[in-house]
Amino acid sequence: MKLVSSLALAAAVAVGGVAVQPALAAPKKEEAKPAAPTRKWNISPEAKKPLQELEAAVKAKDPAAYATKLAAAQAVLKTNDDKYALAQLMLQHALDTNDVPGQIAALQAAVASGALEPADAAKANRSLGILAANSNNWPLAESALTAATASDANDIDSVINLARAKIELNKPAEALTLLRKGIALNTAAGKPSPESWYQNALKLAYNSHNDAAVAEINGQLLTLFPTQANFKNAVAIYRASGKLPSNAEMDLLRLNLASGTAAKNDYIYLASLADQAGLPAEAKGVIDAGRRAGLLGAADGAQIYNANAPKIAADRASLASDEAKARAGGSGRLALNTGNAYYGYGDYAKAAELFRLALTKPDADASLANLRLGEALAMAGDKAGAAAAFKAVTGPRADVAALWSTWLTMSH
Repeated sequence: MKLVSSLALAAAVAVGGVAVQPALAAPKKEEAKPAAPTRKWNISPEAKKPLQELEAAVKAKDPAAYATKLAAAQAVLKTNDDKYALAQLMLQHALDTNDVPGQIAALQAAVASGALEPADAAKANRSLGILAANSNNWPLAESALTAATASDANDIDSVINLARAKIELNKPAEALTLLRKGIALNTAAGKPSPESWYQNALKLAYNSHNDAAVAEINGQLLTLFPTQANFKNAVAIYRASGKLPSNAEMDLLRLNLASGTAAKNDYIYLASLADQAGLPAEAKGVIDAGRRAGLLGAADGAQIYNANAPKIAADRASLASDEAKARAGGSGRLALNTGNAYYGYGDYAKAAELFRLALTKPDADASLANLRLGEALAMAGDKAGAAAAFKAVTGPRADVAALWSTWLTMSH
């Protein structure tokens, strides 16, 4: 049973909710009918004949006789086994006639009879919970599945179905706990969990502002299901976290472009940041890339494009002089800025040289320099060098470096 088999978490999770419409599996007929108690039946003398007559009506599939005999049997019930025997006959009739409300009523009667052994009560509640959920009766689904999991805490289907009920009843914290429990149970049993279980859990953790759970589940998703969609979500969620260090937007937007997950606004935003940073080649190049990707029209980013295109020739000519000054004792900031300029021209090998040079300067921001070094090496195809550079990033930028490292692993 794959309760949450259809939820797809979109990048929009970073700014809003995603509808949850997973499908529930129907209970198997052999599961829906509780097993007979192993102890001896205790049928009262008053109920014996009416129950036998009701049984005959059920076997004959005679709806008129069934209705009459049902009323007669209900009027004389005495013992718990009387009630349970009646519930079994009601269930058989409801199954024969595909009467889902009748199946629900029969299972409720079986559970309420008091005649079921714990294991059989758990099965009955499990099936009752599924039927109730398929009927959108979420309070009943919750109560039945809560009882089922109380009887068998390791029943993964009931745990996950109960999580769905909690979602529908707007109990996200409880739903998250149950989903993570289901995943843990599968992991302990050496079984994989569906990707959608992790995606549901991620959505719940994100909407609940449970940052620790978001980080853990994101890591699990990207490890087990390293898809472009999951990676795009991870970047979007981090960008919306409010925990970005200074200048991190440029690094994340460059990552979006490198990973092929950039949206229209990403191109324009990165071009704007490059323009503000005095990187005309990157400002123009990003807009060109957006146009080639079919995401930007001629008017999109035109002001930035037109302002930077004329600056490129003079800027390119100045790089050799800036590099010489940086090598001759200039500041780490100059080396870093010159490396950024080379990066914007697509000269990643030269950019890496300048970022390494920045790391030798006492005034350099080592964390930023290592991050940019990793980006340049990644774009140049030096996977090992990029991984080492990203690993050297510490502090708040470590999360950005981790995302670049993840993409590096996924893309090679």
